Amino acid sequence: MDPLLDAAVRALGVADEPRPLTAYHDTAWRVGPWKIKTATAPAARAALLHEVRAVRLLHAQGLHPADGRYGHVGEDLWTAVEFLAGVDLWQWCAPGRTTPDPDFAPRLLDIAHRAFAVLGRLHAAGWRHGDIQPWNILITPTDDVAFIDHEYAHHRDLLPLAGPYRGGMDHATVPDVARRLLATTPDVHIHLSPADEHHALAAALRWAWTGTTPETPRDVGPGVTLEDLLEDIAIGRHRIPLTDARPWPHASLEALIEDAMAPNRATRAGATAHPA
Repeated sequence: MDPLLDAAVRALGVADEPRPLTAYHDTAWRVGPWKIKTATAPAARAALLHEVRAVRLLHAQGLHPADGRYGHVGEDLWTAVEFLAGVDLWQWCAPGRTTPDPDFAPRLLDIAHRAFAVLGRLHAAGWRHGDIQPWNILITPTDDVAFIDHEYAHHRDLLPLAGPYRGGMDHATVPDVARRLLATTPDVHIHLSPADEHHALAAALRWAWTGTTPETPRDVGPGVTLEDLLEDIAIGRHRIPLTDARPWPHASLEALIEDAMAPNRATRAGATAHPA
């Protein structure tokens, strides 16, 4: 057994046989109630350590259902985070894009309100998630919401990120952040506001519901640079109207998404409380 994995299993006191988290993982495993990850490279160690410390602090503050552990073998690192049952928002929405069950739309609207309520509690406690996207929003079997993957989380009681914060997933970048990225060099830390994350959550809901990227349909590749993509997002030059992207109409859900993605921060619905 990998020495780091062996150290983690012994420290956690679990007897289950480790199995890779997915077929594509060779440094991440599911062992009993834990997800274990290991890292040997300095940058990977720093990212993993930051994430598990964020999880532990969130759990201690009553803001996240899972706790975390970590340990070292020499300079190398293992981390463990309690496994949470559920599926990510993208997977949860997939069946509803074509032939939704009658209760799909009201459940999605309820999940959206719950997600905004959870995000509001995080912001009230001084947190920024840093990478809100459909794959980082977990929906539990009871339709509760948890934000996961805290590699870019910010909080005053955490050590700073190992490098300057420059946003999360490219297509999850919101217009205000895209403008800051375009106006600064890679060594500059980008400020992330609650309004930015409210916009990001609405964009993630739109993305998962429609199955299409929220700000621009283009991807970085031949003929499209990252700067091109950020400019698309910053000025909305390729943004597809929600009425054209939606799989089916739903006035309340559309209003929630559109209000929270409004260009004027002062008009964003995410700036106000949402029911749990």
